Amino acid sequence: MGVGFGIKNPNWDLNKGAYPEVDEYPLMATLGPVVMIIAIYLLFILKVGPAFMRKREAYKLKKTLLIYNAIQVAASVYLVGRFTSDLLHMGLVPKTCHMDQEGTRKQVIMGIWLYFAAKVSELLDTVFFVLRKKTSQISFLHLYHHTVMVIGTWAMLKYSPSHTLIFIGFLNSLVHVFMYTYYGLAALGPNIAKYLTWKKYMTSFQLIQFVLIIMQYFSAVKTSDCPPSKGIAGFIISNTFVFILLFSNFYKKNYNAEYKKTEKCQ
Repeated sequence: MGVGFGIKNPNWDLNKGAYPEVDEYPLMATLGPVVMIIAIYLLFILKVGPAFMRKREAYKLKKTLLIYNAIQVAASVYLVGRFTSDLLHMGLVPKTCHMDQEGTRKQVIMGIWLYFAAKVSELLDTVFFVLRKKTSQISFLHLYHHTVMVIGTWAMLKYSPSHTLIFIGFLNSLVHVFMYTYYGLAALGPNIAKYLTWKKYMTSFQLIQFVLIIMQYFSAVKTSDCPPSKGIAGFIISNTFVFILLFSNFYKKNYNAEYKKTEKCQ
């Protein structure tokens, strides 16, 4: 008989991870800390931050942004290297259940936790937008993306860590190498920013990323000897489709000349 999700089922414990070693990592023992982080994040972005900045000049944060983006680029490069090594070892669409092997399982869990830690650190993107009064960049897409990536990655690691997630981490980290390089260069000022004409290509790269993730994940789930549950697979695939819709709409509004022309005429 399967384990249910209701409170009446004594076997279901939200604080118990799929593997004992998962619970030993920072922020992974219980749901409380990650919920608190997201709650504080949203409270600051939507209420406290704007109120604090209302009568203040926007902070420039040039040095802070340079350091922050450099750290994010370095972290993303490290994750790309780590996940590339994992993919070469396990395969792009592995059949073997690597989570049954202790050494490989620990490698996968550590990789996913580092990826999760990166997602938590990226919440600072929005904090800096608030402090610099760049409120136009705090869209529903931005908040949804950052919030879901933290909660979703935590839940995947806690309850269903799998080698099928490695490709997602690899591709997303690769996108972030270019993205934070762009932001770091843009932070150097208008003399450099005027030469950065490839922003729209990053959005295209993100869209390609989502399509590749769906293709690879479908194949991995179908091939693996220990595929994730239908609920987990459904969440990842449906959420990726949501990202495709949101990022496509963003691209159309910001880079589609025909769409902009139509908007002006209305």
